[in-house]
Amino acid sequence: MWYFRIFFVLNIVIILITTMGISSCSKTSSNNSDCPIAVDTVNIIDEKIVENTKYYLVLRISGWHDKSEIVELYNEKPSFDRCSKSDVEPVYGDSLELDRIVTHLYLDVEEKSLNIEYKDGESNKDHNKNLKIEVK
Repeated sequence: MWYFRIFFVLNIVIILITTMGISSCSKTSSNNSDCPIAVDTVNIIDEKIVENTKYYLVLRISGWHDKSEIVELYNEKPSFDRCSKSDVEPVYGDSLELDRIVTHLYLDVEEKSLNIEYKDGESNKDHNKNLKIEVK
């Protein structure tokens, strides 16, 4: 008899988790209350004017347990909703290698891209929050 109780409890837990997962990723709702369970953290960490265009460097920290850090480059000032979605598309985005230290972020205006240079060593979380856009 006890295994029927365990089976019943496990089924209820699986149904609850599935329901939460489906509803957190729903695209049918237009409000911001149905964000994913783990919402990215986004911060504008630098701005630079190059050839009459103002570029914005955003650091996005994504993930729940195993976090990843992503740099995004915008040519318009982005604003983010409660789900960390931007109102404009980035012109460039790339994940940072967390087992190395970023030394430079060079902006290539013609290609609208960033060249990321690294050195050996493990980056700490505060280092990437202070990255600056450089023009080569």
